[in-house]
Amino acid sequence: MNSYNVITLFPNLIEEWKNTGIINQALKNNLVAINSTNLRDYGIGTYKQVDDAPYGGGPGMVLMPEPLDKAITSSKADINVFLTPSGQQLNENLISELLEYKSINLVCGRYEGYDQRILEIHSDYEISIGQSVVSGGEIPALYLLEALIRKIPDVLGNPESLKSETFTDNKIDYPVYTRPEIFKNKKVPEVLLSGNHQKIDEWKKNNLKDI
Repeated sequence: MNSYNVITLFPNLIEEWKNTGIINQALKNNLVAINSTNLRDYGIGTYKQVDDAPYGGGPGMVLMPEPLDKAITSSKADINVFLTPSGQQLNENLISELLEYKSINLVCGRYEGYDQRILEIHSDYEISIGQSVVSGGEIPALYLLEALIRKIPDVLGNPESLKSETFTDNKIDYPVYTRPEIFKNKKVPEVLLSGNHQKIDEWKKNNLKDI
């Protein structure tokens, strides 16, 4: 069973997300394990400090190495993945690579990011989900988790969904339609109503687009 642990300052966000959709079903069916580690539990001093001003000056605060080191070593995993906008861009090939690992720590940044030394000590992967910046790594971590979990066998109700979706074989999926047949004067393509499976398959192949 694949096991994922999210190291975060906002574990409630992770725990609430576990109650949704296919993630909840995967957990109920014991197809995956998802845990969260509260970085604040490993903070320093009375106030559980986890960040400090950057050496050399500059805006914002930096996550301190000591709390992160303790949080990461408290949860042994095959690899540690740090979510950061400066990381390599997530794609289907990288998702398939990560699926080979049975256990992963996903480390969520905040503020101005991580002390570089914690990356040098613990980072196996540094991953970005897109060329944009958000306030923390929690949303990118959830995005990555869902991309991983839906590819685990038996998670999706219909495994055929994985064979013809966008980004498979560097293609963008064909358009899809449902009832009604006519909506605001726009009709479903006749071939999809024909019942001719050979022609329908040809239409689908012809309507795939290259990335």
